[in-house]
Amino acid sequence: MTLLSMQNVSKTYEVRRGWRGHKHTVKALHNISLTVASGCCMGIVGESGAGKSTLGRMVLGLEQPDGGEIWLQGKKLNQLSRSELWSLRQELQVVFQDSLSAVNPRLTVHEIISEPIRNYRNLSAAEVTRNVQALLEIVGLQATDADKYPHQFSGGQLQRITIARAIALKPKLIVLDEPVASLDMTIQSRILHLLADLKQQFELAYLFISHDLAAVSFMADQLAVMYQGAIVEVLTDARRLHQLQHPYSQQLMAAQLPTHPRHRSLSTHSI
Repeated sequence: MTLLSMQNVSKTYEVRRGWRGHKHTVKALHNISLTVASGCCMGIVGESGAGKSTLGRMVLGLEQPDGGEIWLQGKKLNQLSRSELWSLRQELQVVFQDSLSAVNPRLTVHEIISEPIRNYRNLSAAEVTRNVQALLEIVGLQATDADKYPHQFSGGQLQRITIARAIALKPKLIVLDEPVASLDMTIQSRILHLLADLKQQFELAYLFISHDLAAVSFMADQLAVMYQGAIVEVLTDARRLHQLQHPYSQQLMAAQLPTHPRHRSLSTHSI
């Protein structure tokens, strides 16, 4: 069953070069068409500036496309009323790359995770507390962490907190915008395994945005390669990276470092 559908979505920005410079148009997205099925993880890969995060913002409704249509659960996002959009947002959540910037440092973990619950669920204070404690344990933290503040956690722990907040309402789709890019390799692996477990446990669909082909191929069911605002190739099985044919996809493959330094050579290059 199709959960998310994007049809010929385009987005342009006007950019000024220097404070007195002339404006010029940058095409961030060009005729993007993509579908994500319920319970599926769609990986979006490409270098910085390819349009991946712009695509994520479009899906989240944080920006509006200049052209094309975006449908979520059969509803066209840019035709919904404010109340309809508010109701639909509980089905759509996000996990950002920078977990520290994604939370209010003045709030406790309880307040951070409980915010979507308090916004959308009519629960007593005791029920909210039980929900927050359960969510903390689901993501591998302690119930007693609820009274702490963000600065008391490592980057990996704080990302677990933002993941707990993202699953609090049991959404249908979560946009993962470089969720492990700022973490070291060991923590990356643990977070990826956590996300994979949650996907199965809660029957989640992911839009997994990343520049890391290895991370995407581990997580994703399908894979789309973006280059200069366009999707240049789609794999129906993200594990079959050897089937990538587009020249840019081949460049991405060549740019990936082997996991063990012993297997790396001086000829390995980045895009």
